[in-house]
Amino acid sequence: METTSAQRPVFFTTESAVPASARRMDVMHSALGELFFIEHPEVSKSAADTSVVESFIREHTDAGVWVYYPWRDVAVHTPSDALYHRLRTARNRNLITPTEQERYRAATVGIAGLSVGSAALGALVATGGPQHIKIADPDILEITNLNRIRATLLDVGESKVTIAARAAWEVDPFITLEQWPAGVTHDTLQQFMGSPRLDVFVDEMDDIKMKLRSRVVCQELGIPVVMVTDNGDSIIIDVERFDQEPGRPIFHGRVHFAEAELEHITREKFIAMANEIIDPKYFTMRQWDSITQIGKTLSGVPQLGTAAVMAGAAVAYVVRRITNDLPMPSGRYVMGLESAFTPV
Repeated sequence: METTSAQRPVFFTTESAVPASARRMDVMHSALGELFFIEHPEVSKSAADTSVVESFIREHTDAGVWVYYPWRDVAVHTPSDALYHRLRTARNRNLITPTEQERYRAATVGIAGLSVGSAALGALVATGGPQHIKIADPDILEITNLNRIRATLLDVGESKVTIAARAAWEVDPFITLEQWPAGVTHDTLQQFMGSPRLDVFVDEMDDIKMKLRSRVVCQELGIPVVMVTDNGDSIIIDVERFDQEPGRPIFHGRVHFAEAELEHITREKFIAMANEIIDPKYFTMRQWDSITQIGKTLSGVPQLGTAAVMAGAAVAYVVRRITNDLPMPSGRYVMGLESAFTPV
């Protein structure tokens, strides 16, 4: 259940039902032209007989649907769900097999925290991933977020959840997207995880108490957790397969806590627990130097758009492997541009 009745795309079967104020776009003709080449891979676009292509388009029976985006006041005539998904994932094959794509699409994923989480959502949607996604974040967009979040100056002051949802729906209007603009709280955690039950939980929250509590619930429900931490131009990926290892220690056994401790956690304890979870030995030199300057010369944790994009790709890849029962063991994984491009 959503915490708000947020604006979402509206579907119409006829153009006459579209609001009179809306600008119209019709992509059906070009979409069906693309379908011809998908079904006839032996035909080159540059050498195709246009009369044959046009005949195929005329004979195709898909009437499509009008998708109205209220926040843009634009309606798009596009193929219906199944055909749209086929077109949009056509270039995935055979990098993702049809069976893998189907299982990936059938998943339900939750993302809490929409800084790096917005990149994860974008990558999941772009690759034709989960049909049902829950997104949660209590924050609004600020100008300082624009170095890493898929948004524009026109979005400043808007809910991060709303911005992420609109971007996702403008790529795939057919996904079921639950928006939680109040974020995930102690009182709503069970509902977020289990109604419907998540296949994967993506943790990108800043609140360390919720990071710990969410893992307790995921451990109880057998839900795998994926978390990516920015590290300069690099990322640290943590995978906890509570679905395969129900007794697995939270955070790989790096941190030990009692529930009562979380109610009155001090700043010193917060920093100590964060260091135990992340382990500074994984930080790049610039990341570590930057973190030591927080509260002195820096007001917050430095983050880069390059790392956010990489993190989004990593989350989508790990989620796809988990939802397809491909080998994806629990553990910590590190990847980065520094290690790849710094001359030895």
